[in-house]
Amino acid sequence: MLRTARLVPSGLGALLCAAILTGTASARADDDDNKKKPQYGMFGVGFHVEAGVGVYQVLGQGGLVPGLYPRAALEIHLGQHFSIPVVGRLQTTVEQGVPDFAQLSIAPGLNFRLRELDWPIAIVFGVGARIGQFKASRELVDFEQTNDPGTQELIGFPIAPEATAKLEWWIASGFTVKGGITYAPVFVQGQPIHNIEESVAVALVF
Repeated sequence: MLRTARLVPSGLGALLCAAILTGTASARADDDDNKKKPQYGMFGVGFHVEAGVGVYQVLGQGGLVPGLYPRAALEIHLGQHFSIPVVGRLQTTVEQGVPDFAQLSIAPGLNFRLRELDWPIAIVFGVGARIGQFKASRELVDFEQTNDPGTQELIGFPIAPEATAKLEWWIASGFTVKGGITYAPVFVQGQPIHNIEESVAVALVF
């Protein structure tokens, strides 16, 4: 009976030690797993606030038009590889009498990102849809007949698909520089206007 009484505390002590050791090992494993996962942002949320500039080439039936416009974006990470960006672009003036193009648009989409924690570089592929107002000069569209022969500014279809490829340089967890190329076909009076944009932007990541 005395031996049994002694064995019970010893067994409980052994079980308690085993539980502590198991919990410690599990906590270390969780820490190791977290270290292997990419960490985004100053607060680990992965919310980008981005500003930059786009250099574009617009190709229509009437020729090739180069240009420059500002762009801004917000982006939120869904996990290790996926994120949702919303990009805004602004160019509203169409010059009369020459091939020209303008847009005021936002583009929600979905990005797939290739990056691990110890990679300073990330490769990103994305798809989206530009929604807004698109304008082109008659000379760019080369549209021979309109309801109003005097019309010089033509309005395009308000939605255009786009595809993007980007390279990101993560200088720090909360700061990155992005360079990318985007293609979007815009339809104006039934004619495709091919819009190719090369962009450079900086982003703060929270």
